Amino acid sequence: MKNFLFYLLISTPLLAFTQTDIKNRKPGELIIHGSISHFKEPLNYVYMICLDGNKDGFDSAKVINNKYSFSVQTGVTTLITLCAKNSESPDQFKTGFMLTLIVEPSTVLISSSDSFSNAKVSGSRAYVEYKLLQSQAEPYGRQLQTICKIRSERKADTDTQAMSQSANEIDSIRKAMKINVYYKYMQAKPSSILINYVLNEYASFLKNPSDGEVKIVADKYSTLSKKDQDGYFGRYIKKKIDSYKISIGMMAPEIIQTDLSGNPFLLSSFRGKYVLIDFWASWCGPCRRDFPQIKELYQEYNKYGFEIISISKDTDTSAYLKAVEQDGINVWVNALINEKITKSYFVSTIPLKILINPKGVIIGIWREGGKENFNSFRSVIADNIKK
Repeated sequence: MKNFLFYLLISTPLLAFTQTDIKNRKPGELIIHGSISHFKEPLNYVYMICLDGNKDGFDSAKVINNKYSFSVQTGVTTLITLCAKNSESPDQFKTGFMLTLIVEPSTVLISSSDSFSNAKVSGSRAYVEYKLLQSQAEPYGRQLQTICKIRSERKADTDTQAMSQSANEIDSIRKAMKINVYYKYMQAKPSSILINYVLNEYASFLKNPSDGEVKIVADKYSTLSKKDQDGYFGRYIKKKIDSYKISIGMMAPEIIQTDLSGNPFLLSSFRGKYVLIDFWASWCGPCRRDFPQIKELYQEYNKYGFEIISISKDTDTSAYLKAVEQDGINVWVNALINEKITKSYFVSTIPLKILINPKGVIIGIWREGGKENFNSFRSVIADNIKK
């Protein structure tokens, strides 16, 4: 009875908010009303990160009488993160005080006890669908966590066969999750309010996909509303689709850029040689972990007509130059990416490796990093470049 009375006390003002919001909420507007209770220390502000809308991705709300509110014009189902900072370490966000929501324009009520982790959320149909989808994905997530933990503990393990087997297990689980959770959802609920998020998740699982898989994403993307296509999830999906417009068998687009020393170069000037175009950045761990093996291949095959052009997505020039020096990759051509290269090669995610034959034709594409991808790259090099 006491619990019921307490819930009634904290929810009544929120319900009053809701009735007013139903009348006054603008089309496309997302309104959040939150209440907090039983917190060990007072919260002065709650911060919101929003992937869509008119708040430039970030907003804050002062907590008054244990309540806070946000209003943002999103227009689409989007991802919202609410968080609070630690009073002891103001530059850090508090552990347990972070809540991720997938919500549509609506009035959302959030009641948090002890921490944001214990939040009760109501008012959003997308959030209900999101939680159901999470419950379906959870078993696969637990399996992935277990395998990744084992791999992390065995980093220095010389048993390459066991590491390769675990990598195959990860790929198998990811594939099952992609099909059994996200693809099945899209088939069962093609007009769901959550469809932009689900299609984004499905697209993010594509790794060296077949033409049929890319077509599934492209066809489904074409059915999204203009607002959804222009939203955060829609933009990511479009980049993913575009990234597969670069394919094996096509002529590599020309690259015109200046190298690290300021000397201009053309990709076409390397005609007659095998060329690896390696897209990377100083902040990309998987990219830089491949450099020791790439350097070995370069030393082994350079005299037989193998060249490398490393193109960085860095915007921090000092970090870029430092990484080039630290990783010892200044033995081949290095350059920063520009808008034309980005558009010509549809570079959205890195690592991205593209191998070109002496005629300028693309003969291999490797997206993402990892030992298996690199071994595949190595075998294509060995099959094509004769010593």
